[in-house]
Amino acid sequence: MDSQDLKAEKWKNEAEHTPGVFSPTVNKALKDIYYSYDIQKAVEAASFLEAASDAGDGDATYILSRCFCGPEYSWEFHPFTEDDAMARKLTEKSIRQGSAMGVLGAMRIGILSPKLEKEMPFDSLSQVWDIIREKALAGSPFCQNMIGNTYFWLDIVRIQGISDKDFPSRAKYAKYLRETQLECIPWFEKAYRGGMGHAGRNLFNLYFDGDEGTFEPQPQKADEVVRMGAELGYPDWQERYARQLSEEEGREAEAFSYFLRAAEQGQITAWGYVGNAYQYGEGTAKDVRRALECYEKGMDKSYGCCNGAGELYFLGQDGIPQDYAKAVRCFEQARAQGSDWGNDMLGLCYLLGQGCVKDPVKARELFLDADDSDLKNYGLGLIYADGLGVPEDIRLGVEFLKKAKDYEPAKEALTHYKRGILGKWSRR
Repeated sequence: MDSQDLKAEKWKNEAEHTPGVFSPTVNKALKDIYYSYDIQKAVEAASFLEAASDAGDGDATYILSRCFCGPEYSWEFHPFTEDDAMARKLTEKSIRQGSAMGVLGAMRIGILSPKLEKEMPFDSLSQVWDIIREKALAGSPFCQNMIGNTYFWLDIVRIQGISDKDFPSRAKYAKYLRETQLECIPWFEKAYRGGMGHAGRNLFNLYFDGDEGTFEPQPQKADEVVRMGAELGYPDWQERYARQLSEEEGREAEAFSYFLRAAEQGQITAWGYVGNAYQYGEGTAKDVRRALECYEKGMDKSYGCCNGAGELYFLGQDGIPQDYAKAVRCFEQARAQGSDWGNDMLGLCYLLGQGCVKDPVKARELFLDADDSDLKNYGLGLIYADGLGVPEDIRLGVEFLKKAKDYEPAKEALTHYKRGILGKWSRR
């Protein structure tokens, strides 16, 4: 057997021993994609779902479709490519193959048209819902979450064929909607406690946001959802809980513990928080070299890690050799991931040609997009006072340099300019 055959045999054996309410392939795929946080298992699950879909398993087709729906439909670090057209195509295919999950899923993403509803091999939406509810009652966390969603998003109204015309007043209808939506809570809780961390999202949102006119926000209960997820071992919720703990005085060590557990389970962004804790000695002993190791583990997916590593290389801090070229690469990678946190340091590198080719025009653009800092004001001061890529304006340059008066290079730069009797600035 080659390696792929061995993987297939291993998958088959594991699938046959995975309890659940679907085919062995779907049961195991749900376990590997939704009840665990393992990138390699998720990749293999998608592969076997594709084969099962081709063989006519509609539920496999539907779970496969969710792999193309984006990170909000699974774990953000699963290596799936978002593709709305493919997701729609597979969802529609799953319905024609007889997947009740596919029908409810199509409702949720807004593609269950009257035409598609007529094509489904079910008598009614109510029959579809009953099928999923039966599987939820049999213990499927995924189906429990689906039932919860039908209440949370009020898809149940369409499923049951109810409208405001069935009530004597708008107030009675609103009361029905409010009470119906809250029926999501026990379903989400079952799924959440049963192994599906994903189910905590809408439960949290319900408590945190409330619903204007129907349900007041309950931030304390929202916090309980976060804590519960962390205690259940879900790495995304561990990171979220750790962020809350880190803002509470005296709980830094506890926060560090959760950040570390999350990172080690694959929550890549958590490495940025772990590195930050080591860099500044918050909740653990200060160890800048270890901080850099942590940042480097998460740079492919975390701009926080890129920025942390970039800062260490820029400053050359506590035993880390100063390396402007590496700093530039880190900050550019962070910008590509959507962060401009390091723009002041990156701008200075481009202004002075440190680790890169001098480019005062790009440096100015970076400074203008940066938060206020001594580095930003120092850089803009040099640009305007020396006319670097812009018309010379010593007065404006000096104004920026004065904003950074506590920064030694800015102090030194200010000695190069003087103000005449008439108030005009010039070089000494």
